[in-house]
Amino acid sequence: MKTVKKLLSGIAILSLATAVSAGRYDSDYSYARVVNVEPIYETYQIPQETQVCTRDNRYNRNHGDYRTQRASGGGAILGAIIGGAIGNRFGKGNGRKASTAAGVFVGAAIGANAEKHNRDYRYGNNRHDNRGGYCYTETEYIPEQRIVGYDVAYEYDRKVYHTTMQNHPGERVRVRVDVQVAEY
Repeated sequence: MKTVKKLLSGIAILSLATAVSAGRYDSDYSYARVVNVEPIYETYQIPQETQVCTRDNRYNRNHGDYRTQRASGGGAILGAIIGGAIGNRFGKGNGRKASTAAGVFVGAAIGANAEKHNRDYRYGNNRHDNRGGYCYTETEYIPEQRIVGYDVAYEYDRKVYHTTMQNHPGERVRVRVDVQVAEY
């Protein structure tokens, strides 16, 4: 029984000390009146894509119309030669002839497709509309300002202080008061 009383007394003393120190800690804070708030802006560049179509054929004269450019056939010929050489390495007799022929056809198809892909890549993913005009995508960067913080002026003890805050403070801010000895 005596041990329980000592234990409860110890807990009560610790609780009281904690409450006193917590109250003292809270007394180091006060509130100050906000006298001015100015938003801080940062400018961002927002990309905005628009499709532009025109009937002007200057693009066709300067760069060539990728629809009307004919394939040179060089890709197909080179592909056929390489495909035939690879196909010729397989089989014997008539099997070799068949694999060579198959290699020629497959190589020609791959070479022609590669040439078309190069032409499309070189002139971009542009297209022509149904009226004969030319269409392309244009990217324009629009400046947009966003609030990234606030420059806050607050008054405490008849003095004005400044700080930067992430959120709008409202009418008052909580301040920590630190009192120190000025002279020894």
